[in-house]
Amino acid sequence: MTVQQVTSLLAEGELPAGAPLEIDLTGVSDVDTAALSLLFEWMRRAAVRNCQLTFAHLPENLASLATLYGVLDLIPHRSH
Repeated sequence: MTVQQVTSLLAEGELPAGAPLEIDLTGVSDVDTAALSLLFEWMRRAAVRNCQLTFAHLPENLASLATLYGVLDLIPHRSH
């Protein structure tokens, strides 16, 4: 999830209204700060649609980046 991929990932579909959604990040290996922006945009869209959003299997490099910026606690995630 890098700056080159963010636009296409945002365009892939709408979040469900009023339903829980878990986004599994197991296959994510390359990240940059755009990945954090993408997660927060999905969170913003989920809030607008009253969708309970959770991220599963946050990659270590993304968690480290979120920790560096002090935002890890703002991202709803689970490790298993």
